[in-house]
Amino acid sequence: MKLDDLSQIDMRLLVAFNALMEELSVTRAADRLSSSQPAMSRNLRQLRILFADELFTRQSHGLAATPRAEQLHLQMRPLLDSILRLVAPVQLELKTLKRCFSLSMIDPISQTLIAPLLSHLQEHAPQVTLKIQSLEDYSMDLLIAGQLDFIINFGNEAPANIHSRMLAEERPVCVVGPDHPLAGNSSVSYEEFICQKHVDFMLPGFSDENQPDWLMNIPDPHLQTNNMVTAQNAICDGQLVMIGGEKLSQFAPRAEESVAIPFAEKENIPTVPMRLFWHKRYHDDLSHRWMRDLINKLIFSQCPTARQTSGSVF
Repeated sequence: MKLDDLSQIDMRLLVAFNALMEELSVTRAADRLSSSQPAMSRNLRQLRILFADELFTRQSHGLAATPRAEQLHLQMRPLLDSILRLVAPVQLELKTLKRCFSLSMIDPISQTLIAPLLSHLQEHAPQVTLKIQSLEDYSMDLLIAGQLDFIINFGNEAPANIHSRMLAEERPVCVVGPDHPLAGNSSVSYEEFICQKHVDFMLPGFSDENQPDWLMNIPDPHLQTNNMVTAQNAICDGQLVMIGGEKLSQFAPRAEESVAIPFAEKENIPTVPMRLFWHKRYHDDLSHRWMRDLINKLIFSQCPTARQTSGSVF
């Protein structure tokens, strides 16, 4: 018999055989499996054909197993137990979970997330490790290829088979150095902002086509960079200004040397969604789901201005 030939065997017969062996009674085996006595008798007839053996003989107080039946039971019960474990609901045991999660994000997000995340893992899942990569234009390709577990980035755009969850909504602010003329302002108008010399922090994965409309009128920048340290140095030492996130600006390099000024409320500048992205292949994976929930819980947990969302999944 080949493996594919097992498709011709009704696996319920094996469960019926196990009940007959343990009860040594057609009536009791039928009751145990919530079946009828005639149905169990039919199962016994089919089992005799399948194994080419009488299997059971009748005696005054029920059934007596043949040597072949006893041999089958010794072989079959461990197999049935293995199948039972195979189809049982998966349980997530954090203390023994061994897995490395790879994440890609920009440095300020890493600065706010990694410390509380590592602290939580050391206490609750000590064998779980992390691999953090800088966000790049090709990071989404790595996510699709299965080389990343998560991306944290801004916006709503995602390819097919990529799920996302909102982590927070960031309010854009004007980030300047402490000696900049705008530094003493409690708020800044859009007109004041666009008159300044700008740093364009090029967020990986974004292009001119998916920039918000209100950013389109900003003049050509004096500096373009995808390096946050370079951007913050230009702000603190070069009298330039930059668009930043209200919460993320607190975790950027040299954050203590820069000033985040909100835009005037009359400008109605919309918030920007920060999202967690992952591939569909991991959507129902228990440990992956646990990590998604944990990231959502801990993002900005050390930030006094945090306004975390409940996190919708779609």
